[in-house]
Amino acid sequence: MRILLFTGKGGVGKTTLSAATGAYLSELGKKVLVVSVDPAHSLSDVLEIDIGPEPKKIFKNFYAQEIDVYYSIEKFWGVLKEYLKSLLKWQGMDEIMAEEMSILPGMEEVSSFLWINKHVKEADFEVIIVDSAPTGETLRFLGLPDAISWWITKILPLQRKLMKFIRPAAKLVTDMPLPEEETYDALEDLFHQVYNLYYLLQNPQVSSVRLVINPEKMVIKETEKAFTYLHLFGFPVDAIFINRIVTKENPLYQIQEKYLDRIIKSFEPTPIFLVPQLFEEILGYEKLKKFGKLIYQNKNPEEIFYKDKPFELSESNGFYILKLFLKEVPQEKLEIYQKEEDLIIKIGNYKKHFFLPRSLLNKEVTKASMKDNNYLEIVFK
Repeated sequence: MRILLFTGKGGVGKTTLSAATGAYLSELGKKVLVVSVDPAHSLSDVLEIDIGPEPKKIFKNFYAQEIDVYYSIEKFWGVLKEYLKSLLKWQGMDEIMAEEMSILPGMEEVSSFLWINKHVKEADFEVIIVDSAPTGETLRFLGLPDAISWWITKILPLQRKLMKFIRPAAKLVTDMPLPEEETYDALEDLFHQVYNLYYLLQNPQVSSVRLVINPEKMVIKETEKAFTYLHLFGFPVDAIFINRIVTKENPLYQIQEKYLDRIIKSFEPTPIFLVPQLFEEILGYEKLKKFGKLIYQNKNPEEIFYKDKPFELSESNGFYILKLFLKEVPQEKLEIYQKEEDLIIKIGNYKKHFFLPRSLLNKEVTKASMKDNNYLEIVFK
């Protein structure tokens, strides 16, 4: 089983690349499901076939699914949602308002991703390709495991025991809806499902995140941020796809060229795929299959393209140590300086931009040196 998750800034072409990867893999004989969890669904448009909230067979070995948020919430959050709705109605809300307010923040994103957990358990597909939401929404999804762990180990057991004790007496003095045992069972099961999903997505033998980027300044900044936080939270990024690269004869290439060098150096040693701009619409299974073959050339999209960490961040005695794993960096004068959220590293003609996580923004570099010609160690205080 392999899970390939494509994400990137809105409009960079991740849906087309997701579908093309799936079409090409299905042609190689793999049973593939492409799942769109992006609220702005465009997978149906790319495939030119209406897709529903359950997996639909598009072609031999090729299936697609566009997640319907409300359908998914009913499927995974039904018991909890009904309890919240009854509580809101008890407080005086009308039916429609209570229905809307019973959908908690984050419920939509979680419900969409829980389909992945379900498909893995059922093992109907060999490869699941996720056309994810834009990077901003994907990054908000990253903090959930810690919160879920806190709820499961601390709050939920305590509340459950307390409610079991006071429920009989409370029912005698109030008609307020109280959570029953089935509500707690459903909530606990849901938390465990989400926790298992994260464990799955963080397993580099199973899952790979693939970032899609265009050679444009604003897109680069957002992708650098996503790259940093995906690694900090333990989500393995095995490839970068630079999409819509024009030919050298195109006047636009002069603008793109200055960004291509930065992208390559910012994300190395992570493998980079250069995806050409095709001046035609890539729509339908056949065109997507050909486009997938063009993207990957002689490589199998199912392959794990990169396993090593491009960087590590640790803390010791008040010092933060950033290790950047760089390949074949010349042993010349080292220059490091910060510019807003960027750490800019220059060694001879080598220049790398690294997006700094929040924990390092107010820290100063105290020491920096190459270690064993294998990684650059930077110490912050």
